[in-house]
Amino acid sequence: MSAEFKDYQTPKNLVNIITFNVTDTKSLDGGIVPWVNIGHANEEILNLVDADEIVIPEHDITISIDYPLQNPETFQFYSSIGFSRKLLLIEIREKFLELSTRTDESFDSNAFDLVALDVYKTDAGKIEITLDLDA
Repeated sequence: MSAEFKDYQTPKNLVNIITFNVTDTKSLDGGIVPWVNIGHANEEILNLVDADEIVIPEHDITISIDYPLQNPETFQFYSSIGFSRKLLLIEIREKFLELSTRTDESFDSNAFDLVALDVYKTDAGKIEITLDLDA
């Protein structure tokens, strides 16, 4: 393999799908909502099912956000204990709020529900995550 391709990691292997379920406190039966609204994540995180479960044991991850951005972005995150649903949601929400205030992007974080995260592992063992969003 030539030196120019040494950092190119392919193929990516799907290793996990992380879901976000929230207990619906507004319904009489306390049903489950299978998504988290990114704009209201601070409130919904209080009712997040299995919020503190470590769902990614690795310490370094990359999260790619493409939709709804005009120019996709990639972010690196580090956690000494791995990543729980709660920590992932906090980090993603913060990035969405930051991105929504930029002049080159125009979207409302309240319009997007985070349904799941697709977790991939590259051949080099790196964790890469993509978002499954509903608008």
